[in-house]
Amino acid sequence: MRRSVHVLAAASLVAMLVAPAAAQTRQAGPVPDQGMFAIGLSIGVAFPSDDFLETGWNLGAGGEYYFTPRISARGQLSGAWFDIFGHSFDGTVKPLAINGNIVYNWEHGKWHPYATGGFGLYHYRFDEDERDSSDTKAGLDLGGGIEYFFTRHDTLTGELLVHIVPGDADSDRGEYKTGYWTLMFGYKKYWR
Repeated sequence: MRRSVHVLAAASLVAMLVAPAAAQTRQAGPVPDQGMFAIGLSIGVAFPSDDFLETGWNLGAGGEYYFTPRISARGQLSGAWFDIFGHSFDGTVKPLAINGNIVYNWEHGKWHPYATGGFGLYHYRFDEDERDSSDTKAGLDLGGGIEYFFTRHDTLTGELLVHIVPGDADSDRGEYKTGYWTLMFGYKKYWR
């Protein structure tokens, strides 16, 4: 009887030590990994292709799902603000972009460079001398960036994208070239 108590106590001790170690091993898999999600926020600068628009700010938020540790799908909402100059009126052009992208990343320790591309809708809002109008176009974005893992599930990001939107966006007072570049910096959080 005494021997079985010792065996039971030893087995219980081993189980208590092995269970947390096994749980840690499961959590210690690669990040990102298949089935993981990530959300991110970013801020940066937008460079318009139209000569009558000034460089402006860009804000973005997105969510990502990982099919494999290297391949993910990302949905992103972003908005830019460009001031109009060189006309007889003041105003702003504010493209709002909703994009769906495929992302491929490479792992280099804490650094993960990546390439991305996808399609989306671009809704241009115009405020020209207090006259509001809008136009919507389909387009695509291409680019890449890098993530730096400062903790296991938290990264700092940098990204350069070109937004290619065919045709001009028409406002009540004229038309503007639709394409622009964005240089963004942000934060991204991973979880399973």
